[in-house]
Amino acid sequence: MRNFYKSNILLAAICTLIIMLIVIDVFVFRFEPLMFWISLPILLGVSGITLGKLLQIRQSEYWYFEQMSQEIRDTVSVSLIGFPLPICVVDSDRCVIWNNDKFVQEFFVPVEYESSIDRITDMPVELFGSDGREIEYNGKWYRVHSVLHEFDVDSRISGNLSQSESDRITMLIFRDITEFKVLKNTYEMTRPVVMVAMVDNYEELLSGAKESERAYVTIQVDRLIEEYFSEKNAVLKKINGDKFLIVLEKHCLDEMVDEKMSIINKAHEIIVRERQAVTLSIGVGTEASTLAESERYASEMLTKALERGGDQALVKTANGFNAYGAISPGKERTGKVKIRLAAEEIKTLIGTADTVYIMGHSFGDFDSAGSAIGLTCAIRRLGIPAYTVARFHDSSKTNAKSLFDRFVDYDTPIALEPEEARQWITPRSVLIIVDTHILKRLEDKELYEMAQKNRVVIIDHHRLSAGAITECAVKCHESNASSASELVTELIQYFSSDTLLNPPEAEALLAGITLDTKDFVMRAGVSTFEAAAYLKKLGADTISVKKLFDTSIESKTRKSQIISSARIYRARFAVSAVEESYDGVRVLCSQAADEMLYIRNVDASFTVYPIENGWGISARSLGKVNVQVIMESMGNKMDDGGGHQSMAGAQLYGISCDEAIDKLHDAIDDYLNNIAKDKH
Repeated sequence: MRNFYKSNILLAAICTLIIMLIVIDVFVFRFEPLMFWISLPILLGVSGITLGKLLQIRQSEYWYFEQMSQEIRDTVSVSLIGFPLPICVVDSDRCVIWNNDKFVQEFFVPVEYESSIDRITDMPVELFGSDGREIEYNGKWYRVHSVLHEFDVDSRISGNLSQSESDRITMLIFRDITEFKVLKNTYEMTRPVVMVAMVDNYEELLSGAKESERAYVTIQVDRLIEEYFSEKNAVLKKINGDKFLIVLEKHCLDEMVDEKMSIINKAHEIIVRERQAVTLSIGVGTEASTLAESERYASEMLTKALERGGDQALVKTANGFNAYGAISPGKERTGKVKIRLAAEEIKTLIGTADTVYIMGHSFGDFDSAGSAIGLTCAIRRLGIPAYTVARFHDSSKTNAKSLFDRFVDYDTPIALEPEEARQWITPRSVLIIVDTHILKRLEDKELYEMAQKNRVVIIDHHRLSAGAITECAVKCHESNASSASELVTELIQYFSSDTLLNPPEAEALLAGITLDTKDFVMRAGVSTFEAAAYLKKLGADTISVKKLFDTSIESKTRKSQIISSARIYRARFAVSAVEESYDGVRVLCSQAADEMLYIRNVDASFTVYPIENGWGISARSLGKVNVQVIMESMGNKMDDGGGHQSMAGAQLYGISCDEAIDKLHDAIDDYLNNIAKDKH
């Protein structure tokens, strides 16, 4: 082809030279006319030959490049057919209209013309893109990349004579990543995870025990932990008498999770002095990038497990934690060291404040309002301005309006609305949060956000839940206390000998204790009665407190209807539902749940009632059933459900009443099944 070009181009050049010479001779040197007529035929002949050669060269070029294009297309086609990766082309109807040999080997044996790609994946082909998406087919993993091409279909072809239509085809390229996925899974499953395990209240558990008994318990605990974790191929190190550091692989942790952390229930078989069972708390530090970070997470989870009452394992997750165990009731508080230290820290902090604001949870009850009012009055005795922050004017926003009404005659108002508090708070103000530690349950979240986080105090008795406030200066969190009012009563005794409350203020605290202990029946320990005795000594009148709980005849009637409509589920659980909302429905359902506990053979009670855009649930138990675990499993998010062992609640959104009851039944079933597995 190159020689052809060279010869034709040379001939065309010679002809062109001859033409130029003839033209010069005729028009420059002006030869005779005879010479002109002789030269003219020669000129025309040579010009024709030149033009013909030039056209032949041009035609040869077209032919050459057409041949080259066809060769390239054939080469590409052959290359794609024999390409080592599976490739197919699908149309807009997801039909395979072309594929290479590797595609047939991997996916179709044999492939039928226009078979659907749905046999492999139902994912829209547009989503694969140039970066690709992972799919699984027949036990293998592929990353699929797509190349989209759109074109216009002629109206005569499409059958539409009025206009053209747009169509598209997509090339899909499959890359086998099975080995990579196996390697990644192996890496994930063999990553080390740090755990910290601790015997709850070790010193108190063995207090007063004989040396032989102490040695027996220590040996039994060590043997249990060593044997359990030796089966998991874990590295175990005893830090001190009651704490252990464990490092194990991720797949071994998954086995423990599948077993619902059975070691926690195995520890219950170790009995001390034929009375108390040993309980363990475990923190697990997953979702960490380094071993040091995993150990830090594990320590944080252990601290949270102890704050929630112990006897449970908390596993760190990306969004919080998962809890396992917590079947036994929390141990009663005996020491006062933590309370005294917390009181000193709080006193030092509020001593630097221009004003102290005390805020409880939304829809405040007697415990939230009573602890806030009692603490407000105690701080005022120290000469520091203090206010309770609550929506006390609206009975639909608080369940303790009758308590706030007792303090309207004070010269300086006891309570402020949140909007007013937001106007007066300064960087030097101290914010004390009582009876909750969950951010979304605060009476006013905006007030917390305006406060300096190093001037925030939390006083709470609920078991720690996801969504907890982490930024604060002082935290007095005792999940084994009966109420926030009990904690406040203990704290103010360490403020000063001059911080004595008058009878109405003491009654506010006693009302909170009375509410959360169900008239000193539930969760009432030695510390509870000591706090009540102190308040009684200050002049609190139990009859006056009881009158705070008075209700109208209409409320009594409605509460009776709630109780009478209850249905017994699984022989031990009473469930009642109110489908229509009315004023005070939340309080009445909580009270009805309390009273349903006194139905024969009922261990736990639940009332379902309407809330905005969903349904609320009040859960109560006599201690045999941990309703906190049931409620935590029901919340749309972890912080939509929780409380503590004998009193908890949950909120469900976007479902019907029947669906809420079905979810409650499922949660009860799961709880009972887990207990049965643990016992087995």
